[in-house]
Amino acid sequence: MPRPSDQYVHLSRGASYLMIQSLGLNAVIIVSFLVLARLLSTSEMGIWAILLLVVAACQTFATWFAPAVTKYVAENRSEKPRVAAAAFYQALRVTSVMYLPIVIGIYLGSNFIASRILGDVSYAVLFQILAIDIFFSAGVLPIVTAGLLGLQMFRETAIIGLVVQGFVRQSLIIALILLMRNITGLVIGGLVGDGTTAVIYTLLALRVLGTPKFDFPLTKLIGYSLPLELSQIASFAQTWFDRVLLVAFVPLSILGIYNVALTAFGVLTGVSNSIGNMLFPAYSSIPNRTGIQRGMSDAIYLALRYTSLILAPLALGLLATAKPALTLLVGESYVGGYLPLSILCGAFALVSFATALSPVLLALGETKLFALVTGITVPVGLAVAWTLLPVWGILAAATSRAVVMVLFALLMIIMIRRKITLRIDLHAIAKPLFAGVVMMLVVIAVQLVSYSKFLLPLYVFVGIVTYLIMLRALRAVDLNDMNLLRRFLGRLSPLCNTLDWVVASPTKELDHGAPL
Repeated sequence: MPRPSDQYVHLSRGASYLMIQSLGLNAVIIVSFLVLARLLSTSEMGIWAILLLVVAACQTFATWFAPAVTKYVAENRSEKPRVAAAAFYQALRVTSVMYLPIVIGIYLGSNFIASRILGDVSYAVLFQILAIDIFFSAGVLPIVTAGLLGLQMFRETAIIGLVVQGFVRQSLIIALILLMRNITGLVIGGLVGDGTTAVIYTLLALRVLGTPKFDFPLTKLIGYSLPLELSQIASFAQTWFDRVLLVAFVPLSILGIYNVALTAFGVLTGVSNSIGNMLFPAYSSIPNRTGIQRGMSDAIYLALRYTSLILAPLALGLLATAKPALTLLVGESYVGGYLPLSILCGAFALVSFATALSPVLLALGETKLFALVTGITVPVGLAVAWTLLPVWGILAAATSRAVVMVLFALLMIIMIRRKITLRIDLHAIAKPLFAGVVMMLVVIAVQLVSYSKFLLPLYVFVGIVTYLIMLRALRAVDLNDMNLLRRFLGRLSPLCNTLDWVVASPTKELDHGAPL
């Protein structure tokens, strides 16, 4: 059995793979989006948005068991591999059966859907292809991905996701649109990419879990997932509520600007989600190793420290460079999105530590509490958006999302403390946040002296240097952190020699503050 420190290194590497996948995939999607915006007409871009909404709605209401698969596979993979396999196969079978009527309904009803929603029956072929794609992208793919995460196959998941879902899928979409000269190439490329990824992921899971077994209690899957389904519906509403409300108050061009800001913010939340995806199976397996109280408390304490070190500067760095980043990457017409983006990044930086808390209730099996937290935050966000939108426009939409993020973090702390002893390293959270604020102010000051969107790389470099200097001045990183990083990097560990001098305190171990 590996030492705890070895386990932390493995999980840290897993997080890095998922973060690299998230960053790389987002980069590919953004570049592809810029190309597609020049290949598709504005009406076709609207059709694309409707297709994405249909996929998201199907995944929300019909894909129930992904978190349950990750949990039961993670906590049984070592001691009870048969149970882990049965949980995966049972969830995959039931999900596939649930999607059959959806696929058939969309396929057979494609003429009606196209004529009613798009006003042109000639677009029916899009929904026919989409119906097949939905089976893979919304049905199979989330379940098999959850199974691989439960097996802690982070590297394989990340590499295949980045290569197939990223480079191959997006390149194929662009190539087919150029060849076919219409939006049909987009849905065909999406189908091929999603189907290929789903098949490869499924083969990987089969290789590890063995022959299919279906004796895992379906009632157990449903009991764990049903409260989460309610929160998933609430999250779906949270994802779309601001844009739906914007349609009633602002022109579509303003809505487009806000969508671009959300796309940029999605790069940041993608990194956060990758860390959360790594922590969930790690938390889920802790009770079997060290006992739920001590093991979970220690893991959260450590996770809070490193999520703050990573996410707070990323958020504040994006805030400081929001304007040049948007104008350089997507054009001057989208410069109005930098204020909403700044609001979102500022709120996220303030509660970036909550990334380490988000999977805790799920790992503890407290799905009803998790659903309650989400159920409280969404109506609050709706109320804020509805109240402010007539006056503030897209700033109100961003503000409502910011309020939801802060409220979610506060409620998570309250709910988790009711279940386990929660120790929060206040110094470890405050120091990266303060260092990030200083970095942000320095980068903004440099832009006031000399602003140009083409100086974005310079602003990023100044931000990184400033943040590293502040980490050393605040003694936010110690030699224990650097030793862990060395073990994580393996053959690349000599890179840490310079970082030792830049950021590491000479003391062997630092006082990380009192628990909350």
